Amino acid sequence: MVPIHTVQTRAAANFFKTAGVLISCVLLSLFFRQIGVGDANILMTYLIGVLVVILLTKGYWWGSAASVAFVLIFNFLFTEPVHTLMVSDPNYLLTFLIFLIASFLVGRLTTKLQRQLASSKRTQRQMSSLYQVSAGYLNLKDLSGIIRHGLSGLYQIQDHHSILYLEQNFQDLLPPHYLPEQLSDPSIIEQETPARWCFQNASPCGHGTKVYGNSAWYYLPMKMNNSVLGVVGIYCETEITEDERIYINMVVSQMALAIQRELLYQQQESSKIELEKEKLRNNLLRSISHDLRTPLTGIAGSASFLMDSYDSLDKQTALSLLSDIGSDVTWLNNLVENLLNMTRIQDGKLLIKKENEVVDDVVSEAVRRVAKLQKEHDLQIHVPNDILLVPMDGRLIVQVFVNLLGNAFEHTRKDSSVELNVYVEEGQAVFEVADNGGGIQPEILDTLFESFVSAQNDTDSHRGIGLGLSICKAIVQAHGGDIQADNNDRGGATFRFLLPLYNQLHN
Repeated sequence: MVPIHTVQTRAAANFFKTAGVLISCVLLSLFFRQIGVGDANILMTYLIGVLVVILLTKGYWWGSAASVAFVLIFNFLFTEPVHTLMVSDPNYLLTFLIFLIASFLVGRLTTKLQRQLASSKRTQRQMSSLYQVSAGYLNLKDLSGIIRHGLSGLYQIQDHHSILYLEQNFQDLLPPHYLPEQLSDPSIIEQETPARWCFQNASPCGHGTKVYGNSAWYYLPMKMNNSVLGVVGIYCETEITEDERIYINMVVSQMALAIQRELLYQQQESSKIELEKEKLRNNLLRSISHDLRTPLTGIAGSASFLMDSYDSLDKQTALSLLSDIGSDVTWLNNLVENLLNMTRIQDGKLLIKKENEVVDDVVSEAVRRVAKLQKEHDLQIHVPNDILLVPMDGRLIVQVFVNLLGNAFEHTRKDSSVELNVYVEEGQAVFEVADNGGGIQPEILDTLFESFVSAQNDTDSHRGIGLGLSICKAIVQAHGGDIQADNNDRGGATFRFLLPLYNQLHN
């Protein structure tokens, strides 16, 4: 219902408009009588006044009241006896009757034209708004944006505050969505009982209906394919016209279609993610099975041979077999460490404990751990002469070096050389592992740091599950650094990662 104070304000404004027109027409008619204008022309002036009143007040009844007032004024001012409401000439009674009939007919036609014009403009605005709302959904890809766009579409044409309840597991409703810039007083949102009834019965309720008719909110279900996606609530500060109901239903239907499309898209994406996870899990298990079998077979074979032929083996052969066992154990240990780090990264439990570490100590520990993998490779280490302190989690950065050096030893020729370079550049500590063992295939450079990506060549001693580099990337990025890979001029590959130095270079 329209608030009483609004009705009173509108009535007062129309009264003053009507009074202003009456006074203006009376003054004009007095002027016409002074210059000898006839009664018929004066009555035409009053008829024009009636039209002006209808145009200003947009109300037929104000025009009718003005018609009666003009008849009384004309009778009082211009008919004999003047300044009375008596009529001495019966012809004037017929004139007044014709004037009133003409005024009522013209007023009715004018009011009808006004309403048709207003309806046409409103329809045009609604169609334009519907087009804008519909077109806006095409560029929206998230649920919150779709809801905001739909609620804005309801408000921009009708000026009605609106809220949206989305369904939850097809059983209940989530808390309402609304636009704070439009609904500055959320306290006007009532309890969810009417909205829940609307959801459960898939039928409108609230203001202007038989169910919860005293509510200030009008609720209608947002239906799509015989299912209710939610409930839209419209705050009724003024009565909702039939045209407005049609527009609201169309906007809600468009919003339901956009929301269903987004929900289906999210379900598809979720299914894709689950399928991808399952695929990665299967690849991981298959790769781990293969990678564990290879070194374990070597360890078992070497150990069995040692036990069976221990007394007949010379010392050099025995040491060679033990060295092979040690290399395989080192590789297995590195694999297990990578798997543990991968699970921590995926679970978000990779904790970084930064301390100022001496780079020489970190490099030495990494080289010690991969010593059994080095075999015949030539390893050259270049670090600054000064003591270089870098904020890092030493244990994790050692793992980065182990992965990079292990890759260099395993995926290059036995006679190739590997360089480990450390230097300072533009406030960052730069760590490089470079080789001359053939480089990286250009087609995998962009995806090299993703899981299960591994460069394959004839010199690989193990297949590798491609976790090492992705773990390196996660560790370096967790330190606020960056890691890169490219092919160098020596015919090999260079892996480079940078860590913030914070100017901590000491003598």
